[in-house]
Amino acid sequence: MPTLGAIRNHFPNAFIEVMGYPAYLELIKGRYYADVVSRFDQMDIAHLFVKDAEIPNSFKERLHQMDLIISFVSDRDQIFSHNLNASKARCIIHYDSFPADDEGIHMIDHFLQLLDSLEITYTDTIPKIFLNDEDIRFGEDFVKDCGTGSKKMLIAIHPGSGSKQKCWSIERFATLISRLNQELQAHIIVVSGPADQEIIERLKAEIHDDFTLVDQLPLAKLAAVIKRCNIFIGNDSGITHLAAALGIRTIALFGPTDPKMWGPRGESVKILYNKVHCSPCVADVRRNCITPICLESIKMEDIIHEVLLKG
Repeated sequence: MPTLGAIRNHFPNAFIEVMGYPAYLELIKGRYYADVVSRFDQMDIAHLFVKDAEIPNSFKERLHQMDLIISFVSDRDQIFSHNLNASKARCIIHYDSFPADDEGIHMIDHFLQLLDSLEITYTDTIPKIFLNDEDIRFGEDFVKDCGTGSKKMLIAIHPGSGSKQKCWSIERFATLISRLNQELQAHIIVVSGPADQEIIERLKAEIHDDFTLVDQLPLAKLAAVIKRCNIFIGNDSGITHLAAALGIRTIALFGPTDPKMWGPRGESVKILYNKVHCSPCVADVRRNCITPICLESIKMEDIIHEVLLKG
């Protein structure tokens, strides 16, 4: 988002179209970063991913009308790049979506380096999400319907992640929720993402305290609910990055991945991470890890301490 923000600032009157995956696009459409969004799974765009595809003339003309196209598509076989170049668009920049293994650079900074070649200046390296009025009203109404009563603190917790190897244990999350509820009289909102059904079912079986489940909301609506919370606690996941970008107090639990490269950024972000002898974990090892000492080293009291500091 800082890269998109810098492009928007540099070209304030430009018409910006962003192509990508539909679940993520709604966070930027009409919310400062993009004027229009297009899904990768639309028929015309899908042609770009097919070897020796015949690109429809109507789509070629659409691309040709663009002054600048920047591609962040991971494209090892060069099919997408070849098809995009064949469109004869005016100016196309292909940028590798991942830095070299030895760079040791944060992903945000990696994307921002693209701007140097375009002579676009930037100062903001912290992602920000801008909610519209409809989003804000939804968040307010949702919290009202939670029935928090006299509880003064509202804490959102996301116990899942795109990878189960990045998750703090369900048993610990259940105990954490119980303690936050009983010791701090906090109302807990448990966030469920697309891959979290099994985790949520296990959590329900462990928890005997009241909580509100936010299940499978569109990202913009989910962002509006999280924005209304005092604190967010979560694993290394996209939803944790979402919370950080909303500017709320965020406690991120990191284990196998390196927060120097993948950690959420923000003035109100605290990353709990204990580097162990095998950190950071490579993908093959991570999949077969049976003793996640990196995550187990994050103690309950570490999180409670941060909540009290931030509360």
